[in-house]
Amino acid sequence: MPLVEALNAKVFILTGGPGVGKTTAVKSLLAILKKLQGCSLRIALCAPTGRAAKRLSETTGWPDKTIHRLLEFDPKAFRFKHDQANPLPADLLIVDEASMLDIVLMNNLLKALPSQAALLLIGDVDQLPSVGPGRVLADLIESGKTPTARLTEIFRQAACSRIIVNAHRVNQGQMPLPTPEDSELSDFYFVEADSPEAIHDKILYLVTERIPKRFGLHPVRDIQVLTPMHRGGVGRRR
Repeated sequence: MPLVEALNAKVFILTGGPGVGKTTAVKSLLAILKKLQGCSLRIALCAPTGRAAKRLSETTGWPDKTIHRLLEFDPKAFRFKHDQANPLPADLLIVDEASMLDIVLMNNLLKALPSQAALLLIGDVDQLPSVGPGRVLADLIESGKTPTARLTEIFRQAACSRIIVNAHRVNQGQMPLPTPEDSELSDFYFVEADSPEAIHDKILYLVTERIPKRFGLHPVRDIQVLTPMHRGGVGRRR
């Protein structure tokens, strides 16, 4: 059981794709620790980005911070206030979206972690790696030295999302499920095109007509288009 292993490990990694219950597992872990330790256990939650920190806080009900805010970055001194000499007041540190961690940030985080504290890293190694140097989460898992639990089962609620289902299918080397033929709304549609010009024309049609009419969204305020490159027929700048 991942929760039993996480409770007994000094350092533990919980990984898996979208919709497999990583956040639910963390909520359960926090509930168990609160029951066992009461209010004596100092638990800190953090994530590399503000959005990820806010999401984790909303889903767990525990206060969460970005890593920079947790470590208290001082722009004047251009360093973190928490380090070996001034460690974090925590007995357990939970880091969400750990796939975004680069070597530099992980180094600073570990330096500020008290020697008696435990560390739980949560993330999806199949997401894009960090912008900075290093593949911290992936390398820790591949080393085989850190206890790791990989969740694979998609829960029923998440299975209703074709985005989540198709993300797992692509990761397994399978083609995404096709667009549903009935009139039921979906969160994933696959539109085929044979050339950059055709792709360009279909995107314009989808953004300006099809999506606003189908979902009631504003073509400028509510829709974002991601492109594979900057220039070219399917780039953001033609």
